[in-house]
Amino acid sequence: MSHRIIKVAALQELAMLGSSVQEKLDRTLQLIEQASKEGAQIILGGELCTTDYVRVYGEKDNEIFSEAESIPGPCTTAVGKITKKYGNYVIFPMFEKGAPGIYYNSAPIIGPNGTVVGNYRKTQVAGVQALEKMYFRAGQDFRVLETEFEPNAKFGVIVCHDRRYPETARINAILGAELLFCPTAAPGYAHGVHWTNLNIMRAVDNGMFAIYSNRVGPEGDNSYFGESMIVDPMGEVIAKLEAEENAVLIADCDLDLVDKARIAVPTLRDMRGDFWMKYYTPSYDQLV
Repeated sequence: MSHRIIKVAALQELAMLGSSVQEKLDRTLQLIEQASKEGAQIILGGELCTTDYVRVYGEKDNEIFSEAESIPGPCTTAVGKITKKYGNYVIFPMFEKGAPGIYYNSAPIIGPNGTVVGNYRKTQVAGVQALEKMYFRAGQDFRVLETEFEPNAKFGVIVCHDRRYPETARINAILGAELLFCPTAAPGYAHGVHWTNLNIMRAVDNGMFAIYSNRVGPEGDNSYFGESMIVDPMGEVIAKLEAEENAVLIADCDLDLVDKARIAVPTLRDMRGDFWMKYYTPSYDQLV
């Protein structure tokens, strides 16, 4: 019996407070190269990997907008040189300038031909603890991509706070995703059940692989705990880091498990989206 196996990787990047975009990019490029040499076919970076995430806490910092780039742009071009060399995909989360005055917390996907083949913009922009709403417009779209090489894996992307909303993962599953990639910059308050339990349930809810990267180390008043992980469709954590700095987490994902999980627990078959919608769009007199 053949198996549809794809090798994926998550990068656990050290916080580099006060360093430049170029310095952070150089660090991430080294890790992408390392993961590529180890055979990773889809590589996930960390949320806003070229930005000091701690700067979106507290008072508004207008200087940070000068670090944003267009997509495609210099950072995605640099990543594309590696994906073209190895024929793989990289999800490169970054601060995007969409238009004058319009910015996003984004995750462009660079494909085997070295160009941007997709771009997810964080849809659930955080407004608690981190004050992302002062910086980022919310994205308006989900899209699932398929690898142009076997096993023709279908994958989607969400970003950090998105994972607290089961709908974000479910929509990706409805669109056909077998793998869900989620870059994060999660500090201490997002630890414990807010991390491990929640991450596992996004995989179990939808019978798909879920791959999470997390920043690690101190950054101003924040301290990121790492613990990047890869969860299979049955809810088993098949690979996990602790607090390793600038590390690559890598695992083989057998996509046949997606079908087995969805047969065993057919949540997608039995879901009643048409029924639920009346609760998502209540009439005025139902609002509390």
